[in-house]
Amino acid sequence: MASRSSTPAARALLRRGVLAASVLDDVDVDLDDDGLWMPGCAPLSWEDVALAASGPATPGVSAEDAVRFRVRDLLLAHQALHRASARRVALGLPATSVGHLGAAWRSARVLGGAVDLGPGVVVPWGTGERVLPVPAVSALATGADPQLTAADREHLEAMGSLVVERLLRDAGVRGQDLLRPVGGCDVPTLLASATLREHLVAGPERTAGSVLRAVAVPVRTRGWFDLARIDPAFVGAAWAATDPADQGFPRALLVTRDEVALAPLSPHLGETALRN
Repeated sequence: MASRSSTPAARALLRRGVLAASVLDDVDVDLDDDGLWMPGCAPLSWEDVALAASGPATPGVSAEDAVRFRVRDLLLAHQALHRASARRVALGLPATSVGHLGAAWRSARVLGGAVDLGPGVVVPWGTGERVLPVPAVSALATGADPQLTAADREHLEAMGSLVVERLLRDAGVRGQDLLRPVGGCDVPTLLASATLREHLVAGPERTAGSVLRAVAVPVRTRGWFDLARIDPAFVGAAWAATDPADQGFPRALLVTRDEVALAPLSPHLGETALRN
């Protein structure tokens, strides 16, 4: 067993994560010293599990909780990809998201550094659905592409265009300065759409020469782009009060045609950005 899962403490942490997924999330999984086994699925080695669990550090989340979240998402995504009905979409995650599977997910960083974009798979979640990162090992086991495909990118841009159409239709209506998920793409994912970024930065209501827009996305399902009416403290408070798996970004994002970046911590620079 490779170094990521070779120590007794590391193996115990991974096993606890698997058992938690089995009990709390009703995942049908067996485990032994060689790896994990789920009905109808290719086996996963402990090295596969360790790689997915070793994603980026997440603010406010303990290492054990991060492992539990990531092991759960690995198992659910692995199951979903083995179904004939598996549905893929692009997925954008905050670079420090607890749902980020690190090197196990073939993602690329969007310019600006705030969002990583890669392939996602739609899984049942309560009474609805959620998109989880596609583990490369699961994609390869099922003959799928482990990286973002042209079809994934086309769908993302199509969803970005749908959002732009809605924003143009509702322009001037109070309370419509809101970004919401559409077509399996949540708000961090939509911000990876060049079509949507172009509209946010240089849409009809913007002044000539606009190059930047501040957007608040404290949760993955909502984003606000008219920050003149939002207390900056709201962003951090909403982020902190949200379940880690649903968190967006702890402070405003600065969006340009090409980049999605976290606003600087400097109060002076932050205030200047929020006025744009």
